[in-house]
Amino acid sequence: MFKRIALAVAGILVLGVVVLYGASEWMIRAKHDVALTSIAVPKDAASIEEGGRLATIFGCRGCHGPNSEGRVWDNPPWFVASIAPPGIARRIADYSDAELLRLIRHGVKRDGTSLFVMPTVSHRFIADDDAGRLIAWLRTLKPGPNDVTQPMRYGPLGRFALLTGGVKPSFQADTVAPRTRPTAIGQYYFDAVCSECHKLGTPNTTESGQVAPALAPMAAGYSPEAFRKLLRTGVGLKPGDLGLMTEVPKEATHAMSDAEIAATHDYLRGEAAKQK
Repeated sequence: MFKRIALAVAGILVLGVVVLYGASEWMIRAKHDVALTSIAVPKDAASIEEGGRLATIFGCRGCHGPNSEGRVWDNPPWFVASIAPPGIARRIADYSDAELLRLIRHGVKRDGTSLFVMPTVSHRFIADDDAGRLIAWLRTLKPGPNDVTQPMRYGPLGRFALLTGGVKPSFQADTVAPRTRPTAIGQYYFDAVCSECHKLGTPNTTESGQVAPALAPMAAGYSPEAFRKLLRTGVGLKPGDLGLMTEVPKEATHAMSDAEIAATHDYLRGEAAKQK
């Protein structure tokens, strides 16, 4: 009798694993139809240099390494996922500019499947002219011997998170980006950078499980000088760990100009005033 129970339990476990793997693999291999869009990609040195600065602000170098050679994350553990943003130059070598734009904004690869982890929730707001500058810079990258090439792999908990909505594809169906970088640069940077983690008026739980505070009221509590220090160094009003915000300024927002930081602060304070 106990042998039959053990066999039944084992059978249920095996069936569960098969269903978990099969259903999650179907999600990973699902195809998405997003039309290709052509934009102007400049060739001049000033545009390429600006594209490199934007690559820092938009987090490309934070995820893929300072030289875009790729980076293997040491978190989460293997039974959740093995995350390794690849060396960019090697990965995009066969992409056209239009395919690369779709990859950045919509999270859709050449074969139609979706990326995962790529923060397209914010990248979808990158304006056409800034996307052109970014692509111009990406085209200057060369493959190197230290490029990360290992694929992303999901462990059992990661696959369970896929099925339950804890991890979502990076696929974004709609095009919301403006044609040119807006003069309202504060809102633009909130949309294209900060919205990866934050909402304006309510806390947001990120895919990593961290709770990002409502950004507008939080920023309103900072003086212009303290906010600039936060975005440059990751140091807040009080000593202590700010979670990801401790690292994001060092990897990304430190490259924003003083005027861009001030405009972002002004926008957030204005949004906080609307909520009162």
